[in-house]
Amino acid sequence: MPPQATLKKWLKLFGADTRRAIIGYIVVGLILAGGGLWVLTKTALTWVTQTANILTPLWATISLVLLCCLYIYLKPRQSQNPQKPPNVQEELDEKFGVYWNSQYKLRCLKCKWPLKCASKDFDPSVFFCSNCNRKHALRDQNGIHMTEAKAIEQLIIC
Repeated sequence: MPPQATLKKWLKLFGADTRRAIIGYIVVGLILAGGGLWVLTKTALTWVTQTANILTPLWATISLVLLCCLYIYLKPRQSQNPQKPPNVQEELDEKFGVYWNSQYKLRCLKCKWPLKCASKDFDPSVFFCSNCNRKHALRDQNGIHMTEAKAIEQLIIC
């Protein structure tokens, strides 16, 4: 047999044996991993069962109930609007489609809450109320949009 054919035959055998060995290692690894997960799951289940069967001290139960009540009490307050409600006695002037207070701050026409700019990348003449979720646009007498600075300038002149 020529040396090239012999070398080819040995390389094929070596490749086939290597492939069988790799597949065997993968199969054995998967079997061992599955068994390890089974043992880990069984151990964890045993630990959880034992912990659940231990009696809880009365003080721990009362503390847990009080903490839950405190959480239920405080959670809705956290989502409420953090701003103070508007001063009802404050004098407001309606101009350019919104209310204005004496410090030239914008207020909502519906609920009189302070207005915020809708978006820095959007139209600078659009403002929204965080209390009633209404949008307001600053417009002059002709209906043309105007910025807050231009509106304040016109309010000061008048």
